[in-house]
Amino acid sequence: MVGLDDEIRAARARADSWASADQRRAEQEQSEAAEIQKLLADAVARLRPYGSEVFIQVKAALLRGEYTANGQRLRRIAQQRCWKLARLSGRRKGEDGGLEDDWMESPVLLLEDGTAGRFWLDNDIKPQREGEYVSSYAPDPLTGFAHG
Repeated sequence: MVGLDDEIRAARARADSWASADQRRAEQEQSEAAEIQKLLADAVARLRPYGSEVFIQVKAALLRGEYTANGQRLRRIAQQRCWKLARLSGRRKGEDGGLEDDWMESPVLLLEDGTAGRFWLDNDIKPQREGEYVSSYAPDPLTGFAHG
């Protein structure tokens, strides 16, 4: 017959084991994230002398904006050199968690600041220029470090 004290000790041992496993997992994730960040920074340093394109993030503007989408003016809020790592397209998840109706280009870009992510490009932004990736969306980060 097992006593209450034995049950409590066993439960505490299980909880300590789970906490230890969670701590090891968190440390491993931090280590991997640091290694990925180092690799991305190294990739930028190696690619910097070669051709690049430009990632431009935009947001709605009241009066002046150099881009438009569906009759709305958009202004540039950020710009960085970038390199396309992969060409993808798909349907982005909406705010409700479901997939949006429109398919859009969503390349994986490496930005000059050493971040990388899948950037959802607005199909209807005008003008569309060669070598520019223009988006009003925040990126889906590859590493948790990407931002747009």
